[in-house]
Amino acid sequence: MRVSDFRFQISDFASTFLRKRRYFSALSPITYYLLLITYSLFPLAAHADTVTRQFLWEQANAQAASAATPEDYAKAAATYERLVADGVVDAGLFVNLGNVWVLAGESVKATAAFARAERYRGSSPETRQGMLAAMARQTGRAQADLPWSRTAFFWHYSLPCNARATVALYGWALFWAGVFMRLLRRERKRHGALHSLSETGMVIGGLMTLVFAVSVAVTVLQEVVK
Repeated sequence: MRVSDFRFQISDFASTFLRKRRYFSALSPITYYLLLITYSLFPLAAHADTVTRQFLWEQANAQAASAATPEDYAKAAATYERLVADGVVDAGLFVNLGNVWVLAGESVKATAAFARAERYRGSSPETRQGMLAAMARQTGRAQADLPWSRTAFFWHYSLPCNARATVALYGWALFWAGVFMRLLRRERKRHGALHSLSETGMVIGGLMTLVFAVSVAVTVLQEVVK
């Protein structure tokens, strides 16, 4: 369900509820009608917001498609940036933004846009090629290499943030499952298999939680200070 659909449902429910005057017998007529008007305008504002964003998206795509100079691409990037400033968070938006910043000659901004795309969708050939193009323009070399950290910490870049958070939660659950089995082992001292399972669950679950929780925390910090 889209957010706009959910808002419409809330507004419809609120409007129906407000029309039942017996629930608002203690309110003055002016207060009642002000509430009714407010809830009636809520879906209109949400719809207008959606229409505006769709218009900006199509305008930016048209500007990027017809651009011929770095200045033209910079104008398209400015339109994409308006969507970002309006709170739109979408990997496709960041990929498009990175592409036009590369063509506009703004390599640093392009790299930042591709990095944000990877946070929400994970690494892809499109983002990697975009980063390589931006770094090549920035260094002035024909070819560039991605930082070694992308190979050393491949899980941080390959998986989107929500997937890494899910793995961290699974690791947390596995760790406590190991703790639970360890407690059972104390009551049943001869169960060697239970001992092995508990130790394995605690070690693997703890490592999964630590590694992926730190990765998520780094991503959240990067988004906060972007």
